[in-house]
Amino acid sequence: MSKFTQYALSEGLIEALTSLKYIDMTPVQEAVIPQILKGESLLVRSQTGSGKTHAFLVPIFQKLNENENKVQAIIIAPTRELAKQIYDFAVEINKNYKNLRILLLAGGLEKSRNSERLALGPQLVIATPGRLKDVGFINSVISLETVHTIVLDEADMLMDQGFFEMVSEILVSLKSAQILVFSATIPVKLNHIIEKFVGKSNVVNIDKEQKTSGQVSHYAIDIHHKSYLEATADFINWKKPYFLLIFASSKKEVIELYQYLVERKFKVGLIHGDLQSRERKSMLKRIKNDEFPIVVASDIAARGMDISNISEVLSINLPNDLDYYFHRAGRTGRYDKSGDSYVFYDHDSFPEIEKLEQHGISFDFLQYRGNEFIEKELKRRSARPNSVDRIDDELRAKITFVKRQNQTDKVKPGYKRKVQKAVATVKRKYRRKLINDKVMETVRNVKRKEARDE
Repeated sequence: MSKFTQYALSEGLIEALTSLKYIDMTPVQEAVIPQILKGESLLVRSQTGSGKTHAFLVPIFQKLNENENKVQAIIIAPTRELAKQIYDFAVEINKNYKNLRILLLAGGLEKSRNSERLALGPQLVIATPGRLKDVGFINSVISLETVHTIVLDEADMLMDQGFFEMVSEILVSLKSAQILVFSATIPVKLNHIIEKFVGKSNVVNIDKEQKTSGQVSHYAIDIHHKSYLEATADFINWKKPYFLLIFASSKKEVIELYQYLVERKFKVGLIHGDLQSRERKSMLKRIKNDEFPIVVASDIAARGMDISNISEVLSINLPNDLDYYFHRAGRTGRYDKSGDSYVFYDHDSFPEIEKLEQHGISFDFLQYRGNEFIEKELKRRSARPNSVDRIDDELRAKITFVKRQNQTDKVKPGYKRKVQKAVATVKRKYRRKLINDKVMETVRNVKRKEARDE
């Protein structure tokens, strides 16, 4: 394992990192810091919890000049929580290093105050896209002429949130700056940035096939259309977690589960996108102070929030975008610690479990019965034939029967056509029966879900 002392970093920076116990490098840091120090632009694909924030912060600090009162580096993050997290890391290093000015531009902070601090000439700006545009570029307070490094962190989220045009505009305006793109996935829009600003030869793929840490064990729990509220409470009583992060796919489910657990005297924290800035800051502070052994969250917490020491993750349902399962599971098993990721499923959602298995997740299967969670022997469904007109035993028997009904000793005019018409009628009725059965099964599933959610 490489150490920070092996690279061309200043003595003061090494001392600052050592005082914070940053001595050994993670794989992503070892892979990219030497290239960043050489001034290369990169796109780095790395899993959550891999230490990528310090992979760009350390070389940026090495290159910042405290005597130049101009913006030299900009880090763009998709959410204010992630921007604040990066800012806190940067301030932490700076306390024991140079007297650098670091500015955070994010929602929840007064724009006028941001403008005043920009006028003082910060060397490093860490910002969300909207606030960077509002405060910096619309008012022409920030000049890109002196920027030698720009970082797009969680770039796939930036693309998802509609900042492609703005990011492209910024990159085009840069003058020979180093562009560092860090992302958990590589969506189509990032390919444009790779080709135009980074170069295909400068893509660094850490753990190419492994989307979550090898320290995470994965469990799928069949709750058999039972209430996820009751199942979650029983899960907590069964597992007795040290620190459990629970994910739901909608704000309604998050609030409903939070209220259900609070009513049952569990001590629970709450995070979702509609919390006010002050509420979210307060909640994150309380979580980091270990006030809650359980936190219920929407997928906003799956990316860009540094919540430490999560022992277990529970997804009460699968996210609409299956990639978010990897982000959820990635909140545990961080920094060489082990962790467990659990997900509830039922018959309707089992195909999504199979898709995750196709992407490399190896599940152990459990079933929820009564208030217990026991091992389950999984019976795989056989593959279905592709054709709607599949000829199974039942249909074949019906066709044989109708042919016999129309059988005659003498060949009469139109005999073949009559048999063909009878067979076609049987097939049509059979297809209609299949469709009706499928509709009725869907109705039953909807009713079961409504009963479960009540």
